[in-house]
Amino acid sequence: MKPVIEAIRIRRSLRSYTGEPLEDWQVENLIRVFFYAPSAMNWRPCHLIVVRDRDTLLKLSQATPWAKMLYKAGAAFVIVGDEEKSPWWIEDCSIACEHLWLEAADMGLGACWIQVRGVENAEENVKKLLGIPEKYRVLSMMSVGVPKKTKPSHDDTKIEKDRLHFEKF
Repeated sequence: MKPVIEAIRIRRSLRSYTGEPLEDWQVENLIRVFFYAPSAMNWRPCHLIVVRDRDTLLKLSQATPWAKMLYKAGAAFVIVGDEEKSPWWIEDCSIACEHLWLEAADMGLGACWIQVRGVENAEENVKKLLGIPEKYRVLSMMSVGVPKKTKPSHDDTKIEKDRLHFEKF
């Protein structure tokens, strides 16, 4: 296991996968960290749908223009929130999704956030395909898989001093 800062450094948006399925222990770790995430007032409005079926991954890859990589992913993790349970469902689900992304990076897997909320027809497409009840909202999907290639890690050139402020703007 790497220190957290190392997982943050190596975390990149990777969209090209070998098509290999994820191992059960990998999926279990990703589920675990998702539900370890904090939430405002501890209201826990986030739901997670794990999709490994190749036919469903193909259909999800067509749900939004930015989901094409799901066709070869080892799994899709669909992040769903209950906006009736918490007005902060977007923030809470985003944090849980980032936990999942960092764990994927730590395990040497590739991952990429796929925006659903606010993308024309995407939320309706995903809800229909996965049988998500109307009252729930789909924030995003996360593609996860064995990467075909990796990208260089982040380094300190990413620290843009003109956007860094102390005490006041």
